[in-house]
Order: sequence, then structure tokens, then C-alpha cells
Amino acid sequence: QTADQNPSCIKRREYLMASIVELRDMSNDKIEALLENAREEMFNLRFQHASARLEDVLRIRFVRREMAQFQTVLRMRQIAIDEALTRPGVVEAIEGKEWSAKAHFDYEDSMWIVSFADEKDKELAETRVNLNKKKTRGRKARRMARQ
Repeated sequence: QTADQNPSCIKRREYLMASIVELRDMSNDKIEALLENAREEMFNLRFQHASARLEDVLRIRFVRREMAQFQTVLRMRQIAIDEALTRPGVVEAIEGKEWSAKAHFDYEDSMWIVSFADEKDKELAETRVNLNKKKTRGRKARRMARQ
């Protein structure tokens, strides 16, 4: 498949890299499977490189970046879920219940939408999380925030 056939892929030299939009729409299971495949490919590439049989050394860089993209999307989802768990309305809705959470990115609002459901897939709570807001750094800023 070439970049001409799939407009949601970005062409990097002769390799196709999935766009961030495409990755954010995938399920965690699909991304984890892609990540596992990339890890296996990286192992094989390193082995070929060590034995001087690797013809395309740039492939290592591409696979490493691809793995970083997969890990970033998975981590951002986990951070959005963790942030949603600090919200009072969500804590009250899921308290004492078995639950699962799913996070997906809303491009219109540039926010993560986190949905909590029970074991029967009945929605317990839903919240929007903005991970793009600037966080205060430094001792002086933290003191000011506490006051």
C-alpha cells in the first residue's frame, strides 16, 4: 500500500507511517498488536545489523519512531483515564462498582473523552479531559497555586 492509495498515511522515504489521527482511532488491542510486531521487527533488524546483513539501516530509525508513536498514544489514553479518575463526579459514579474505561480523542474540542462503563457495558460516567493545558512549574508557581 502506498501513500497515494491511503491518504491518512505519511510517506517517510519509502516507508508508510500511520498518522496520529489513524492511531487515535484504533483500539488499544490493535495498537498493542502493532507495537508487539514492531518490537519483533526491531529485534530482527538489530540482529541483522549486528551480523552485517542489514541493507537498509534507516529502517531501524523508522521502526523505533513507529514504536514511540504507539507507546505515546497508549500512554496518553492512560493519562486521560487517570486524570478523569480525579474528578468528583466520576469518583462518585464508579465508587464500589466494577468498571472499565475507554478514552478517545475529540478533534473538534481538542480534548480526550473518557467513558466509564460497568461489566454489562452500561455507561456509568463520561467526562472530558484536557491534557493540553499548561501546568505550573517551579517552586514559586506551586506556592502561588496553593494560596
